[in-house]
Amino acid sequence: MANDQNTVLAAKSSLDGRLEGINITLEGRFRGDLKATGVVRMMEGSDVDAKVEASQVEIGGRFHGDVKAEILRLLGPGRASGSFRARKLSVEEGGQLDGDFEIGDPQALEAKRAQTLRGAKD
Repeated sequence: MANDQNTVLAAKSSLDGRLEGINITLEGRFRGDLKATGVVRMMEGSDVDAKVEASQVEIGGRFHGDVKAEILRLLGPGRASGSFRARKLSVEEGGQLDGDFEIGDPQALEAKRAQTLRGAKD
């Protein structure tokens, strides 16, 4: 049975543009926009500069850009910089993460942000 729910960009491959799918695995170089209803995996050796929206994002290679996900996992060899919004975050030993973060329940974060703004006006 063929598995048509997985899209793979193989090592030594390069793609610039927009990629949408259920599960996306990147082993090569990608520049652009990624959108997945499942998991986006950036494997060790991948080089990604993108805006990513997915249920789960796993970074094991080099990443720069924006991530919006329910679950964000930075794996041991991963190096990531940019803007990260996720309900849950995990970072394995050795992983490097740099940038702006919003981690937690989006509604609670918005309420906290609104309360901070109200306090700044007083």
